[in-house]
Amino acid sequence: MRKRYLNIFWVFLVICCIGCSEFTDVDPIPPLDPATGKSYFFLEEGKYREYNVFEIRYLAVDRSDTLIYQLREKVVEPFDADNAESAHLLYRYKRPDSSQDWTLDSVWSARITGQRAIVAENNVSIIKMIFPTDTIQTWDRNLFNDKAQRIIRTKTFNEPYTVGFNTFLNASEIEINNRAIDSLILFGPDQRTEVYADSIGLVFKEFNVYSLCASQLETGCNAAGVDVIKSGRYIRMELTAHGNINDED
Repeated sequence: MRKRYLNIFWVFLVICCIGCSEFTDVDPIPPLDPATGKSYFFLEEGKYREYNVFEIRYLAVDRSDTLIYQLREKVVEPFDADNAESAHLLYRYKRPDSSQDWTLDSVWSARITGQRAIVAENNVSIIKMIFPTDTIQTWDRNLFNDKAQRIIRTKTFNEPYTVGFNTFLNASEIEINNRAIDSLILFGPDQRTEVYADSIGLVFKEFNVYSLCASQLETGCNAAGVDVIKSGRYIRMELTAHGNINDED
């Protein structure tokens, strides 16, 4: 008799399992394509991007320089880099305004190595993005340089983002830091954001980082008092044009 009940139990269990597999409406989440997001870090040879730049350099208490200029970044010839899927030099040009000629300012490089997008800014390698891109991963952008660890994240991905009068339908916002002023211990803000658009590259960048006088005993702070900016930098870059120089021939 007990054997008969055991057989009935196993038949019932099998039927339940079959029913669950056939009638469930919850599908497994498919894995992300490892290449997801790579088109946002756009490294096509001949690609150029132009920006309006507003910059304030806080040199000391009551001393600052305000700079307004235009920047052009051009992706040029590839170069060999260990294990790199794609590696290119970036020529960076500046001019005061559109009435002036472009002048070469610096040469950076950019590469995709494995699941990382890396830019060497003045010989300092920074991990800008990781792939596949989603909003739950974090990484140390300073992993390949000697600066302090900086854990950052992708705040949004594949969403619209408006820069000036332009709205990019597929953009990714990278939140590097978002620390506001701490009025209690007089920490200045550290707010940094970069935004990349699909098949374009960087379309917006804003850094607002400065330190405050915490005491009148600090060098240079005695006359100004506390809660006054003593050093730092603000920079805002907005994309104004982009294309490929080979299409203009």
